[in-house]
Amino acid sequence: MRVFVLRADYGRYTDVFRNNNYIGIGWFEQINPIEGRWDLTDKEFLKEKYREKYVGDASMRVNQNVGQIYRFINEMQIGDIVISPYNTNDLLIGKITGELYFENDNSSPYPWRKKMEWIKDNVNRHSFSQPIQNTLRATLTCFEVKQKDEIFESLGYDIPHSKKENYDIKFDSKSINELIKNKFLELDPTEFELLVSYLLRTLGFEPTQETGKVGDGGIDFEGILDVNGIASINLQVQVKRYDNNSIGEREIRSFRGALKQDFQGCFITLSKFQKKAIESSNKEGYKGIQLIDGNKFIELFINQYEEIIDVIQLDDNDDLLEKLQFKKSLLPL
Repeated sequence: MRVFVLRADYGRYTDVFRNNNYIGIGWFEQINPIEGRWDLTDKEFLKEKYREKYVGDASMRVNQNVGQIYRFINEMQIGDIVISPYNTNDLLIGKITGELYFENDNSSPYPWRKKMEWIKDNVNRHSFSQPIQNTLRATLTCFEVKQKDEIFESLGYDIPHSKKENYDIKFDSKSINELIKNKFLELDPTEFELLVSYLLRTLGFEPTQETGKVGDGGIDFEGILDVNGIASINLQVQVKRYDNNSIGEREIRSFRGALKQDFQGCFITLSKFQKKAIESSNKEGYKGIQLIDGNKFIELFINQYEEIIDVIQLDDNDDLLEKLQFKKSLLPL
């Protein structure tokens, strides 16, 4: 028995799943794979069909989305547990009871479906440990939860604890910052933004808009920072992967002007902040901006290393993982 998360458009259709006793995905929308006799066990075939529909998608996005489609069809089996998050702290939890079927009844944009028996609803995510809460923040639509023992225990199942993989991480403090920074600079801007999003997720950040689609005043991420269930902060983040160009006061003022009224701001860069930029960030009478320069970002990266590895793997982002040359027992080599 395994545990999966299946999102419903950031909780928009979670009640539809509950009320109609199903889960579903919708990448191919009106296409009925059963009538079309698609070979749904062939991932390369699914990639071919995906590329026909989404012509402009990059290979990384193709691999990621087809991986989720394949997982829904072939890996999520009868008896497995599914968690579907609401757009609050509530979670809907249930068990798969049927095989894949197609039904286009306009209740949701997800006609590829599986029947469900909902065991519990309105479970608060803060009742779970921090590692599970971090896992639930993954931006994928469909993914597996590795910390399944805790989920089973919450459902009253008597499951023996599995041994957690132990990471033995050794850091050479003399050279590690430069080594990590060079690895980061090998990433293109989009890949670096993805890395930032993974780090933010391990710190409790959950996006409320899709990465790269905030598009207002240079803001790259918008969401809620959950501080261990104690407080929730509306947060907007701007990312600049500068190396030698330091961030000046003008960039800070521009970022502050783009922030929504009830949001706090965080500015992340691989470079440094000029003195006037630092002064402007905490200027009395103005909304404060949290500044994270290259050294601070690398420090956070080291502290969150194991969790970042987990969320990158969780997102099936093998391309980024390979470019960073992450190892389970070491930092990038």
